[in-house]
Amino acid sequence: MEGVRPPAKLALRTLAVMAVVSGRADAFPKEDAVRSEEYRRLVAKLPCKHCGVHGHSQAAHPNTGKGGGLKTDDRLCFPLCCDRPGVQGCHPKFDQHALYTKAARRAIEPAWGADTRRQITAMGQWPANLERLENE
Repeated sequence: MEGVRPPAKLALRTLAVMAVVSGRADAFPKEDAVRSEEYRRLVAKLPCKHCGVHGHSQAAHPNTGKGGGLKTDDRLCFPLCCDRPGVQGCHPKFDQHALYTKAARRAIEPAWGADTRRQITAMGQWPANLERLENE
């Protein structure tokens, strides 16, 4: 049809997550995850939390508490090294569950995230547009 434009795509914000509990679907509030490229870049400047290598880190999101292609809050990230010629990095190994058991990951992810936030704060580089996590 000439002159007819397709409908505009709408950006929708998810306010709840559905879960089946006791045989019925209930809605649970969903927190908005903070996204900050500035913070992720600061995290990537730090040495790898697992092997300590400098210059190859990426901001790794915790694997606990995410799903369906969703990432956790950027403020929970920690540095892990990427693949490079001849070396498989810690980040892909971590994401493939090759470095730690599930129980160990659940303990280490919040500790690494908190330590990363402390490091960035101690360097005086915490992005002005981010609020501190209240549960530290």
